[in-house]
Amino acid sequence: MRSVLPLLILATLAGCSGGAGKPPAIQYTSGEPALRVNDQPVSAALLAEVARGRGLDLDNPEQRLRAIKELSDYVLLATIAHKQNMSDDPAFGAIVESQRLQGIANATLDYYGRTHPISEAALKAEYDAQVAKAGTDSYDFAQMLFDNETEALKASEELLAGKDWAAVYAQWQGKAKQAREFQDVRLVQLPSPELVDALKKLKAGESTKVPVKSQFGWHVLHLSATKPVTPPAFDAIRGELQKHMLARQGDQWMEKLRGEAVILDLKAPSKGETPAK
Repeated sequence: MRSVLPLLILATLAGCSGGAGKPPAIQYTSGEPALRVNDQPVSAALLAEVARGRGLDLDNPEQRLRAIKELSDYVLLATIAHKQNMSDDPAFGAIVESQRLQGIANATLDYYGRTHPISEAALKAEYDAQVAKAGTDSYDFAQMLFDNETEALKASEELLAGKDWAAVYAQWQGKAKQAREFQDVRLVQLPSPELVDALKKLKAGESTKVPVKSQFGWHVLHLSATKPVTPPAFDAIRGELQKHMLARQGDQWMEKLRGEAVILDLKAPSKGETPAK
């Protein structure tokens, strides 16, 4: 059987519970129905969500049929689970509840983002900050990265003595942990602030006078050229910028919620004990 969208089907099944007064198999029925499966009306909003999750266009007849088939499968399975009281099985119930909670969590974060939109002023300020951080130039440079400072100093001493970079590079590249040339690199792409500071101090044709220490080792750098870069227009990246800021906003909200909560691990092993295998 083909895969289904677990959040949708399991969230639907979440209402199945044995006994009298159990919730219906399909709990979301708001709005105008889009289809009927046996005697069960299914809302247009639910069909739209299934289509969105699958990337289907409901205005396209073929894709609409695919979305209807997908959703009708969910309804048929939910109905079977409901009638047979499958939620009485602990494993079934745990799977459904886990996926239900995940679905609610995702929908809650989505709702929070929709009800706390990023203002145009905040988007523009973020754009300006990122442009400033990225800088107005790209860098063509080479580096030799060494595991130990001694060899890095020896390579630097040869450069200080007036030896050409290409000759020193050819001599030491086999002994370095990495010897590589880079082109069109923005400062924001560099993995450590030490490399950013070092490159910003160099002029084209210059090499570092002493090795640059970072978490990766000791770097000997040579700057070949810098080239001006025109940043992308604000309107061109507005959508991606908004997604990034909404995600960051959601992360900050979650951090606040965690900080206000009391979360206890009731089954944590005592000190000195090892978890059972």
